Amino acid sequence: MSKFLFQAAVAAFCAAAALSPAQAVVIGSADSSNGIPFGDPGFGYYYQQVYNASSFGSGINISQLSFYNSQTPGGTPRTGSFQIYLSTTSAAIDTFDTSAGAWLDASFIQVFDGALPVLADGRLDIDLSQAFDYDPTQGNLLLTIRSFDLGSGRLFLDTDKNSGLTNSRFSAYPYDWNQGLVTGFNEHLPAVPEPATWAMMITGFGMVGGAIRRRRASVSVSFA
Repeated sequence: MSKFLFQAAVAAFCAAAALSPAQAVVIGSADSSNGIPFGDPGFGYYYQQVYNASSFGSGINISQLSFYNSQTPGGTPRTGSFQIYLSTTSAAIDTFDTSAGAWLDASFIQVFDGALPVLADGRLDIDLSQAFDYDPTQGNLLLTIRSFDLGSGRLFLDTDKNSGLTNSRFSAYPYDWNQGLVTGFNEHLPAVPEPATWAMMITGFGMVGGAIRRRRASVSVSFA
């Protein structure tokens, strides 16, 4: 194999290995912060947040949620058990916080149940126990968080105000709040190649291995 083909094989392998196929998206831009729902137990048992379907572009298999802590750094998440649900909704972004909450029904998929992780690297990364396949053509994405423990903690997470990307409400209070937590979906997952990427990597391995065998075979040994 020529030097050019050998270099091409190595390049193909490296390109395949570097791919990160898991779709990731962050919705919202931090311009303020608040303690609901993960840092302040004083606002009831339920929290809901809606995300504009147009922010996703295409379907996404959600297996991790991330919330950010840049505006008011530090703090400790509330203790106790949290249940997190994902679903779709026809609710409008702009009026979501002025209508009464529609709580759990059969369309809500529970994706997490347990204590919150610790804050690390300025983020609260919640790995879901069950992934959620979200199809933006079916409506806006709805996040529902429930906790009856009212545990202690003090944590302020980044929020996005009045941008039309997201909106939220808590308990049954119709309140013109116009804000939602900046949220990452699959933003900090380790890269796991898709089948096509594995095929590229295997091909790269084969080409590199073949090149090495040919280079070895071409080496001549002479004895004095």
